[in-house]
Amino acid sequence: MSISRSLEYRFASEISLIAGCLIFIASLFSFRHLTFFPDVRWMVGPQLMGHLFIMTVLGLASGIIIIVSAVLMYEQPQHIRKLGVLIWIFSGLSFFGSAGFIIGGVLGVIGGFLAVTKGITFFGSK
Repeated sequence: MSISRSLEYRFASEISLIAGCLIFIASLFSFRHLTFFPDVRWMVGPQLMGHLFIMTVLGLASGIIIIVSAVLMYEQPQHIRKLGVLIWIFSGLSFFGSAGFIIGGVLGVIGGFLAVTKGITFFGSK
């Protein structure tokens, strides 16, 4: 594959990678908070504690899937639309978790949109 062809999809891949990292890091903070502070159960109640744990796990899984999809998008640009839809879905699901400090979810939606529309070119590369 030529260099200009791989640069064509680089922007969507980079935005999605940043989004996945932000979502994963925000979920790690949430997981750390749930793990290191056992009084959270007392503060939020036992019913909400289960929901917080599920949202944290959902955020961790979303972050990992978005990171893997972004790397695959760069390595295998022939599957960019499928991976863009996958990034779109899991960026939307991350809003039910921590959404990567909100900006992670927004960047994921933008990266997925750019991937579905076949990315943008870098400096006029064809």
